[in-house]
Amino acid sequence: MRVVTVYRAAFGALSALLLGWSGPAVAQSSAPAAPGGKPMPSMVLIFDGSGSMWGKLDGQKQTKLVDAREAVKSALSKLNPATTQIGLVAFGHRRQGDCSDVQIVVPLEAATASAFVERIMTPLDKLNPRGKGPLTAALREAAKVLAKADGPRSIVLLHDDPDNCQQDTCAALDELQKSAPGVVIHVVGLGLKPEDATRYQCLTNPTGGRSVNAMTAEQMEAAITDVMGLAAAGTTEMARGVETRLDSQTASIHSVSVAAIATPVPAPEPAPALETTGPPRLKLRAYLTADRLLRGYPVRWSVWPLDQSAAVALRADGDDAEIPVQPGTYRVEARAGLQRAETTVVAKAQGQTAADVQLNATDIRLTMPLPADATATLVRRLPESEGQAPTTSHVSKPDVAFWPHGQTSLVVAAGAYWLRLEQGELSSKRPIDLMAGQSFDLDLSQPGGRVVLSLTAPAGPAAATTGALANQPVIFKLEEDDPDAPRGRREIARSAAAVAEFVVAPGTYVATATRGSIDVRERITVNAGEVVRRSLPLMAARLVVSAKIAAASTGASSSDAATDSFSVTRLDFDATSSTFLGGPAAIVDLPAGRYRIEARRNNAALRTQQDVELKAGDFRALTIEHQAGQLRLDAGAEGDGAGDGVAWHVLDGGGRLVWSAYEPRTTTLLGVGRYTVRANIHGRQVERTIEVRTGQVSDVRIGLQ
Repeated sequence: MRVVTVYRAAFGALSALLLGWSGPAVAQSSAPAAPGGKPMPSMVLIFDGSGSMWGKLDGQKQTKLVDAREAVKSALSKLNPATTQIGLVAFGHRRQGDCSDVQIVVPLEAATASAFVERIMTPLDKLNPRGKGPLTAALREAAKVLAKADGPRSIVLLHDDPDNCQQDTCAALDELQKSAPGVVIHVVGLGLKPEDATRYQCLTNPTGGRSVNAMTAEQMEAAITDVMGLAAAGTTEMARGVETRLDSQTASIHSVSVAAIATPVPAPEPAPALETTGPPRLKLRAYLTADRLLRGYPVRWSVWPLDQSAAVALRADGDDAEIPVQPGTYRVEARAGLQRAETTVVAKAQGQTAADVQLNATDIRLTMPLPADATATLVRRLPESEGQAPTTSHVSKPDVAFWPHGQTSLVVAAGAYWLRLEQGELSSKRPIDLMAGQSFDLDLSQPGGRVVLSLTAPAGPAAATTGALANQPVIFKLEEDDPDAPRGRREIARSAAAVAEFVVAPGTYVATATRGSIDVRERITVNAGEVVRRSLPLMAARLVVSAKIAAASTGASSSDAATDSFSVTRLDFDATSSTFLGGPAAIVDLPAGRYRIEARRNNAALRTQQDVELKAGDFRALTIEHQAGQLRLDAGAEGDGAGDGVAWHVLDGGGRLVWSAYEPRTTTLLGVGRYTVRANIHGRQVERTIEVRTGQVSDVRIGLQ
């Protein structure tokens, strides 16, 4: 096979051929021209504004944000403003947890020499990373910015982590190339993990761009200067025709094989010669188009005589079949894959009569088989285009078709489709355009990864596989970040299998194993094509909690025997709803983590909380001490009638009602702090402010004036 270097124009044409789509003509715009009258190269710089940019590369003093800004500034200073126009897109820099946080910061336009660096660096200097990483959405916006530009188009992506918004970046390439035909994509990683360093070569290799993972500030500056220089020159890594070395890293020339990019449509085939002697028979031949035979595919033939009383169908199989017939008129139908077409022929008195059926279809060939647990569906996306009318009298056009398992090729009617792939919890949709007569290579393997969850063998006195919990099932579930969902996460799948397996899109998830009230969580990252296995230690800590009045508190004897109630709220990972327990001593099994325990006594007039850290297998006894003082309330002298119709209300410093009573004289315990005592006597309201201190008695006497 002859391997050739493909330049921008050839690569764009071959990419369109691979997609089965010729693409619209690029709209003319008012973009400025470089000296010499040629359209000026255009680039959009995508800058990562996610929260992780506050981190540092190993051994570096500055954050990745500062190093990247300095590298961009240095690269800009080396470009010629008269021959380049540049725009800026940022993501993750305005809102936390928002996967739509993408902004066109600087539109694509030419600038004067004095403002060329300033117009990019001024907003970059104000950038405040804080959010998630919707990298794929940023690429889409950049391609839209470049859509109306004349001349060479380039995207330069600077990022320090993969997309964590559950988007398949590689699958978006088709969309990017349609928005900005011929776009070249360069990617500079900022200290990426080894498994992520080559992830986005699916964008750079097909478009002729560079992919570099910079591990130091020096490498970062050299890489950004290099790729922005390529973009400003309107050239590609392939067209440059040299090998570029960056310290210990080498970016080799990407040679592209024409045969590897697309299977060209064969030249028109001459019609096979027909035999003119012998008994009459129909020569059955299926054509993808008027001049291309379908070969090597199982075609089902049905033939009905139209001028005979016995209209029994004749059957045959094969892409080049023959059926003996009597002279006369016949309706001939060919079924191949998802396509059906028919025609009418008149059989001669002797020899072969051509019964050629044109399917107006595409021969799709799988580069990888469809996984057994996946489903592929083709759904028509646009109305059938008005083109050359087929020679057949009828062509079927199914709107929805399922790819049969076990088949490596399929004949499908030409047209525009959505290809929907579903596997486990993963669902994706992408457009494909099928040209009649084309052999289309298609990869039906899902771009997702698998998560396999199981339990670690437990240990400890309060393990979740002992006692009452032993008979309860284990539930595994996966959640993804969702700022609109409760607690910022949305459940996408769950399973009660002993070993749970999920297929998901690349991204970051929270895996949880739950048995009864015990759960354990772990955050995991899933890459495309990766199998992530996690064995979760579903172990509990046993907590025995009680409460008492501190020894320094006085006047407690009358209330000390009261029963406390307890609330338990988890503080780490996320704040879930509280668990309420009865006293005087409560026993509870909890997953390892940090908790806030609140004891409430005397109808919540006495509330004390304490934080505790529990480890898996712990057996802890916790006694909460109430620091309290005594409050004595008196509505007047006994027998003077002042006590009739009395209502006492005690409010804390925040105005929250903590205790009420309806007796003229009463006593209670309160936690230390400032309170308002409100008395309603005979329709008259009186208030007093008091300060309760440990061990002290506070008297409030309110009578008739």
